[in-house]
Parts: sequence; C-alpha cells; structure tokens
Amino acid sequence: MGAVLLVIGIAGLFAPDAEASGPTAEEQDAMLDLRRAGELDPVVRLRALLVVGALWAAALVAVIVFMVKSMTAPVGERPDPTAFITTGGPLIVIATIVLPALVAGWLVAQRKRGRHVLEADLPGGREHVSIADHLYRALLLPLVEFVGRLGWSLVLILALVLTYRICDAIWGTFAYPFYLGYLKYSNDEVAIASKFFGVGATVLGLALGGGLLTVLGRMPTLLLGAVLAALTNLLYADLASGGAHMAVLAQWTGMTRMVEAFGGEPRLASLMITIGIENLATGIASAAYVAWLSSIVAKGYSAVQYALLSSLTMLVGTLGRGALGQMIADQGYHAMFVFVTWIGGFAIVLCALEWWRSARVARRPATL
Repeated sequence: MGAVLLVIGIAGLFAPDAEASGPTAEEQDAMLDLRRAGELDPVVRLRALLVVGALWAAALVAVIVFMVKSMTAPVGERPDPTAFITTGGPLIVIATIVLPALVAGWLVAQRKRGRHVLEADLPGGREHVSIADHLYRALLLPLVEFVGRLGWSLVLILALVLTYRICDAIWGTFAYPFYLGYLKYSNDEVAIASKFFGVGATVLGLALGGGLLTVLGRMPTLLLGAVLAALTNLLYADLASGGAHMAVLAQWTGMTRMVEAFGGEPRLASLMITIGIENLATGIASAAYVAWLSSIVAKGYSAVQYALLSSLTMLVGTLGRGALGQMIADQGYHAMFVFVTWIGGFAIVLCALEWWRSARVARRPATL
C-alpha cells in the first residue's frame, strides 16, 4: 500500500494542472486596503506576524522532537507520553491558540484606539505590496477578524471546538485493542461490525443529522449530537464489564436473530449494535458540527478560519491519548469509558452556552 501511494504521489507531480490565474481584482483591492489610512502600521503587522509564526513554529518543533525521540530512542530512554501531555500539552495549546488570539486581540484594540495606525495612505500601488502583506492577510488577518467580530465570545467558541469531538478523538486509537485484545473478537467479526455495519450507520447518521438540522435547527442538533456522543461511551462501558445490557438490547432489536441466521455468534450482535448506535450518534454530531463551524466563519476568510477551527477539533483528544492509555493500564477500560463520558459533559454544557450566546446575537438586531 505504501508503494501504491508513492506511485500515485509521483504521478501527481507530472499530472497536468489547471490554468493558473492571478489574484482577482477584489483580492488585489483587499491587499491595497492594508496600505490605507486608518490601517495598522506595516511594521506593527510584521512584528505580530513574526511573534505568531514563532509560536506556531515552536509548538511544531516540540511535537516533532517528541515524535522522533519516541520512535528512534531505545525503549528505556523514550520520553514519557503522559509527562509530555501534562507539561507540553498545555504549553502547545497556549502557543497555538491562546497567545495568537491575544496578539490578534491586541491588534484589534490598537486599531480601535487609533494607535499604531497609518495617518495617510502609503504611496505606491499593487506593485508595492510585500510578501509580509500577503502573509499577514493569509495567516493573521483571519484571526484578527475573528477576534474583532466575536470578542470574548471567541473563548467559548474555542473551548467548544476543542471539546465537542473529544469523545471520538480521545479513545479512537484504543478501539481495536479493545475489540481484539480485551473483548477477544476475531478480525472477521470486528471487520463486519466496524467496517461494514458501522460505516453504514455513520452514513445513516449523517443523513439523519442533515434532516434534524432542517427540522430542529442548528443549535438543537448540535446539543443533541453532544449528548449522544457522550452517552454512547456508556454502551462501551457495558461491553467492558460483560455486555449484559447490550446483549439484551441486541436481542430486543432482533440483531441477535439476524446474526445467528448468518451463522454468527450472539456476542457479535452486541458489538454490532454498540458500534452501530455509536456511529449513528457520531454521524449526527458530525453533521451538526460542520454546520455550526460553517455558520461562525466569515465569508471573506472562510477557508482559513474553517481550516484553523477544524484542525483544533482533535487537538486535545490527540494530546490526551497517552494519559488515557496509562489510565487503561491502571484502571481498565470500564473506568476509561466512564471518564470519557464525563469529559463529554463539558461539551454538552458548552453547547448550551453557545446556544444561549447565538440566540442573544440573533435577537440583537430586533431590539435595536
């Protein structure tokens, strides 16, 4: 498979490209707007860009160094992932999210107060637009627009982005060790339950989520998705403790009879119904989450802002896997699933707060 992907990648280098087009007149005018009176001084913009770039680079280097040491160092000398999450994880979040947002907020405040701004238009036309101007508009200006438009509400939004999909992200790595190693299902059984039945449930969940968005609205569906994503972890907790309740549910829904009709064991029905319900909930949550993310980004900066927010979605869950693996080793899978359910409760509370915030924003024009 690696060789196949390598061949495809090499072939892509020689594939014909679409006809390249230069910046549109609207994009060029937007670049010139940065040089008009009332905009931030180019020197201040450059300094802010360098600070944010240095923070992002430092976080990236820290993660790369940790990964390289984990894969190349002798077993006894490898860095402790739990210690890295405890110490480096918060620092990475601060360097990639908190401090850049503060820099953007400072820029917004300077412009509102009329400090460090141009008193007159800079001379020259489009040929005088620098690389720093392009980088500022591409990387930092979307964040500045975000902070300026949302203000302190951005704290709530970022918290929700970091926690909404945490239940999926934080334990997904341990799914197959749980199925194969702990529950002792065979490869074929896991393939049927996860890659066949589970995929169908995900597609159905996405379709159902789209329908709920139309019927209930964006925020109710987002809240429902958070509740379902958190509670479905309790289904896996039941499997970890013997699966008695899931066996009854599989029997009641007819899943057990269907599996036995195809020559499978009854315990496979418990796994299928668990994965099916969880993937159905994941599909609903995914549809609602994409709709919500799309609603909070600005039209002019939608690509950068959406990419930034979506890249943060799995950050906390990914960073927390080392600590979660240690918890599984110490306390077992049942305790881990209960713990992840409680973590999902944070996302539920944040969804309710965001629903309240968005409702206030929607009512604001009517009260003016």
